[in-house]
Amino acid sequence: MQIFGRRFLQVGVLILVTIALAFSAQATTFSNASLKGSYSFLTNLWTANANTSEFAMVGVMTFDGAGNVTGSYTSVTGGVAQTGTLGGTYTVNSNGAGTITFTSGSTAQFAITLNSTAAKVAHGVLLLQTNDSNNEVISGTAVLQSTTAQTYSVASVKGNFGVQINRWTLETNQGGSIGIFSFDGKGNFKGSGTQVFAGVSQTGTFTGTYTVNSDGSGSLSITAGDKTQVLAFVLNSVAAGQAKGAQFLQTNLNENIDLSGTMLKQ
Repeated sequence: MQIFGRRFLQVGVLILVTIALAFSAQATTFSNASLKGSYSFLTNLWTANANTSEFAMVGVMTFDGAGNVTGSYTSVTGGVAQTGTLGGTYTVNSNGAGTITFTSGSTAQFAITLNSTAAKVAHGVLLLQTNDSNNEVISGTAVLQSTTAQTYSVASVKGNFGVQINRWTLETNQGGSIGIFSFDGKGNFKGSGTQVFAGVSQTGTFTGTYTVNSDGSGSLSITAGDKTQVLAFVLNSVAAGQAKGAQFLQTNLNENIDLSGTMLKQ
C-alpha cells in the first residue's frame, strides 16, 4: 500500500506538471503587433440622463501594428448623423489589455481588451471609453475585417445574414427586432423579421438596396410599406472575399433615438 501510494503520488505530480506545461505553452504574450489591420467598430451610449442626447458610432479603425491608429466613422447624436475621420495611438500590454487615445477627429480615450486571437492577431476588441465623467458609459466592440488591405464592393456581401437591431432610447416605449437579410451580391436585398415595440410583437417583410465602399463601409436602404430606413454599416470577418458579418447604425431617424445592431452570415 505504501509503494502504491508513492507511485500514485508520483503520477499525480507528473499530471500536474504536464498540465502546467500545457497551460504555459498555450499562454499568449500580446503586444502592439497583436492589433493589426482594419476593424469594424460599433459603440453605444448607456445613460439614464433624460437631458443627454442618445449617441452611437459605427466605422472602421485601421491599426498599423506599431502603435498608430486611423479611422473613419458615422455617428448619430440625438438623431442627427455626421461623418468624420479619426487618428491617434494605441498600446497593448502583454496580457492583452491596453488603451486607444484619439487625438484627431475625437478626444475619446478607450480601455481595450483583445480577444479571439488567431495567427497572433486579435480578431476582436472590447471597447470602453474612460474619459467621460458624466455618469454615462460608452462601450462597444471592434471586429477584424482583414489583416491586409482589401478593396470591397457589393459583391463582398452575398447570401443570408441573421440580423439583430436594438433601439436605444429613454422613451417609455422600447423596441427591438431580429430577422434575415438576403443579399444578391449586386446591390439588392430582401428580408423578413420580427419586431417587438411597446410590448407588441409583429412580423413583416421588406426589400432594399445597398452600396459598399472600397474600405468596407456602406449603406443599406430598407423599404417596408411606406417607410424607409437608411443604415450606415461596416463589413467584417472577411474570408475569400466575402464578409461574414457587419455592424450598423440607422442614420435617418431625426429624433433622440439610436437604432444599431449586428448581422452574421448564416
